[in-house]
Amino acid sequence: MRTNFFQAIQRLHGTGVWIFNVSFSTENEVVVSVVVKDGGNRDDKNPLPPMVYRGTPQEIDEGIFDALVHPIEETKNLFANLTAYNKGLEDAKAKIMVKPKIEKSADKKGATESIHESTEDRPKFEDILSEINKLNAGCKYSEALALLPAVESFPEKKAEIEKLRKELEWKSKQLTLL
Repeated sequence: MRTNFFQAIQRLHGTGVWIFNVSFSTENEVVVSVVVKDGGNRDDKNPLPPMVYRGTPQEIDEGIFDALVHPIEETKNLFANLTAYNKGLEDAKAKIMVKPKIEKSADKKGATESIHESTEDRPKFEDILSEINKLNAGCKYSEALALLPAVESFPEKKAEIEKLRKELEWKSKQLTLL
């Protein structure tokens, strides 16, 4: 029996990792679900829902590859946009991170180095909080969490940072349950 199944998949020229699941719901009905994951993304989360096809084996044979063409094309574009977005997020995060400055100061026993943060280089907590609030309002909780500063950067705001982190993590988990 020759099916050409993998040749047909290769013609779709999809990206990422494909997971096919075939189950039999009734005597003459087949349910096929196709999950596409970003091959470069190593975390276990998959923001894409599965594509589910139901029908007789003959209907699935005749139509599944035609039905996959448009969603796979959109998925390719989504993965490309997601990669660019993640790079932009990392760049933005790097710009607002606090960079310690090393200054040499002389004391009685000789030269020592002290590390402290320059207030000119350090972004204001209010500016960061404003950006986080915008992302929170747009339900972009994981992005807001990524911008949340470390407690060490603003020790005087420890309670506020920890409270905001818990709130954003809770909201983020609620989205994954949908």
